[in-house]
Amino acid sequence: MGVLRDSDSRWYMREEAGGLILGPYEDGAPACYVDGPSKDSEYELFQEDLDRLAPHIEGAIHRVPAFGEVGVKKVYNGAICYTPDGNPIVGPAWGLKNFWINEGHSFGITAAGGAGWQLAEWIVDGEPTIDMLGVEPRRYGDYCSKSYLKAKNEEAYSHVFITHFPDEERPAARPLRTAPCYDRMKNLGAVFGQKFGWERPNFFATDGMEQKDDWSFRRSKWFNAMEKECKNVKENVGLLDMTAFAKCRIKGPGAEEFLDNLVANKLPKKVGRINLCHALNTKGGVHSEFTIMRESHDSFYLVSAGAFQRLDHDWILKWMPSDGSVQFENLTNSNGVLVVSGPKARELMQRVSKDDFSNENFRWLSAKMVDVGYAPVNAMRVNFVGELGWELHHPIEYQNHIFDKLMEAGQDLGLKPYGIRAMNSLRVEKSYKLVGTELSIEYSPYESGLDRFIHPNKGSFIGLEALNKWREKGFDNKLVTLEVHNPKDADVLGNNPIYENGSVIGRATGGDFGFRIGKSLALGMVKPELANVGQKLKIEILGEKYDATILDESPYDPENNLLRA
Repeated sequence: MGVLRDSDSRWYMREEAGGLILGPYEDGAPACYVDGPSKDSEYELFQEDLDRLAPHIEGAIHRVPAFGEVGVKKVYNGAICYTPDGNPIVGPAWGLKNFWINEGHSFGITAAGGAGWQLAEWIVDGEPTIDMLGVEPRRYGDYCSKSYLKAKNEEAYSHVFITHFPDEERPAARPLRTAPCYDRMKNLGAVFGQKFGWERPNFFATDGMEQKDDWSFRRSKWFNAMEKECKNVKENVGLLDMTAFAKCRIKGPGAEEFLDNLVANKLPKKVGRINLCHALNTKGGVHSEFTIMRESHDSFYLVSAGAFQRLDHDWILKWMPSDGSVQFENLTNSNGVLVVSGPKARELMQRVSKDDFSNENFRWLSAKMVDVGYAPVNAMRVNFVGELGWELHHPIEYQNHIFDKLMEAGQDLGLKPYGIRAMNSLRVEKSYKLVGTELSIEYSPYESGLDRFIHPNKGSFIGLEALNKWREKGFDNKLVTLEVHNPKDADVLGNNPIYENGSVIGRATGGDFGFRIGKSLALGMVKPELANVGQKLKIEILGEKYDATILDESPYDPENNLLRA
């Protein structure tokens, strides 16, 4: 017999030794073994309590009348393993060599084959062949205290049989990690999400909108808020809190040689210059993405995605030489980041600083130490939204001083804060890629459109040999940007199938509505022979197929004139 699941009554049922076994998911189930099981416990069960399960049993009898006729033979009340997001943890431990984890399988029967397969490959070959970010042990950080785990694991158990939305933000154990400007952002209407324990504004509720999230598979209430934020970044100047970025310093006499071997791009040569660099795994797929700034001849400042702090930093540490020639310093918690972006960003910076922000003195992809108000700031002329702007990296204790100076000086320039959801819309218009979606160990960097960041002739680097063999064999995918024509009330989220003549020929990796160009957009992997500008395809959103056309990369400001202005 098949396994029966009833989401409304929150249980599953399956055949068991000629009878039926019912697995209910109750409300308020408490975490056990918070301090670990006793040393002499084996197959330990707790006292049964059928009264707690009465609603689920009644629901099962209603759905399967025979279940109410056979009687209860045995009650099992025992532990089940959970993690804060309900997914297992499969892969290498951080900070250790050759130590592997395969834990937290609340649905073990469904995951056993795949987890064993990929873990075996990981151990034997050093890499898995499937993107395992969803179950990576290093997706968690040291913010996961025992009390945090208790609260989040109980939440994950209670959230099994609910409708999960793509923009869902679970509330337990929050807020936890907050940037100094958290309260200022909140007072300006911020509605927060969390990433790696950090609270980040998703959007800002303004003009009488309730300061509350609104989850949906379709365009929800925050769609209009996001539109205002995107248009203000285009027309004026926006302020974004990116303190959650992972940040570190790599320095020492061997730093340059080590980093040159770690990434596929060339390192910035001049002090103050910035390059976007990708670390490949040994199979030639994209493992990590770093913005690298050269601080001096033997010191480099690295920035990567906040969600992958432990993953990226552990990758660095595991490849670092053990002779002491390279030192690693984690700066994530000590450095804050505020981003100013938009056509009035230069005027704003000139108001809060006595330094020269002219294009002649402060080129795109360069960084300088400047003062903002009275605070020291590493101003990096880069951003992820495709406008004139700077990332302001600063010792975190100066953040509120910097924030206040910017807000005060930018009042008549239209300076307004914006959130991560607006940033996603803006980055999709530029065809900017994210690790875990457009960039993956499953894709060659060439498939992901990173050709200009890969230098196979620069000398040896991790993954080069595998990358060359992959290129000789040929590629199965090509990343494209698509316009989705006339969607009703929903945009591409990712993993949407892409069709040509009724056959699936690819999948979306991400998407959003682009307010600067007024188009619904998708990024996706398709077969290379169909990856031509103007190619007509179809893409599915919530069960309906829509016409889609492949566009040139970066449909907004393809020449980067605004970034370089």
